[in-house]
Amino acid sequence: MFEEYQKIIMDWVLANPECAALIACVVVFFLLYLLRGISFFRFFFRWYQRLIILAGLVVLGAWLFWIGREHQIYLDNKTLDDYKALEQVNVSLNGGEVVELTARVREVRKVVGPKFELKAEVFDENGEIINTITRTIEPKCSKDIMISLPALAGGAESFILPSPR
Repeated sequence: MFEEYQKIIMDWVLANPECAALIACVVVFFLLYLLRGISFFRFFFRWYQRLIILAGLVVLGAWLFWIGREHQIYLDNKTLDDYKALEQVNVSLNGGEVVELTARVREVRKVVGPKFELKAEVFDENGEIINTITRTIEPKCSKDIMISLPALAGGAESFILPSPR
């Protein structure tokens, strides 16, 4: 449930960055206004208030960095060790545009966020779906990752490969 709200908020923030910055400023000033009414030693209050605001801004910045991180995903349909390249496979990331990959082809797509959902439909020579694979992948802090589709379809544990760069 939290991830759905996070996606909705992130989509809105990406579509309206100026409004999001304005709302963040309003929230900070509202917090300052609320903290103004607390009555204990004024000297400590001002020091404490600044520390809270600074910590809040650092946390907000780290959270926005984490959910707004862009990753390049290399979808690789080439033969890898024991896994032969697939005749045809359709792949979508986060339910977006479907990418058609034939044998020995590599495509690059970009995703935003701490994780994404990969859905792959493997076809045979006659154009019929053999297998449908759905995985949630967390790229962590890496900017680029490569996914071997033959290894994924073959059930390999390590289908994420180092970036080709």
